[in-house]
Amino acid sequence: MSELTKKALAASAAEILRKKSLDKITIKEITDSCGLTRNTFYYHFQDIYDLLSWMLVKEADEILDRFDNEELWEAGFLEGLNFLYENRSMINHIYKSINREDLESYLDRVGGIYALRLVKVQAEGLGISKAAEKIAAEFFLNAFLGIVTRWIANDMDMKPETLAKLCNAMFQGTVVAALESAEKFLDN
Repeated sequence: MSELTKKALAASAAEILRKKSLDKITIKEITDSCGLTRNTFYYHFQDIYDLLSWMLVKEADEILDRFDNEELWEAGFLEGLNFLYENRSMINHIYKSINREDLESYLDRVGGIYALRLVKVQAEGLGISKAAEKIAAEFFLNAFLGIVTRWIANDMDMKPETLAKLCNAMFQGTVVAALESAEKFLDN
């Protein structure tokens, strides 16, 4: 029952976020929308930001669970972009609100796992150390975050498919080069 209650609160919050900015939403609005009480809300979440964080992490985990390492980069990245694009009014309200740490945390969580999996797949058979993999993954994570954050800031002015193909083209071949450079640097 607890998971259903959380989902009901999340669905209400998402619906309201499509219409108004995060900093303009109240807990009363959310609970009234789904027919629950404020006490029920506070039983499950500390505040709206806690609910938002739960919503975004849940979505990220569902996307990541659907793909294995090989598929994750292209198909998983595209699905993550599609989620953001399909919910762009909600994402823009979060992005333009006073507190955007939850959105950044979502992007960091998803992007970090994408980057790590991308690097691990590319590192197979190269004899690359874990330290070099970690550095390369952090490098590509920051590239992902920069690209996706700019895309959101520019009102998602590019279709998700185009952005995913562009990222794939830019990262093609550069991952192995980054891994080899990091390994060489760490050896010195």
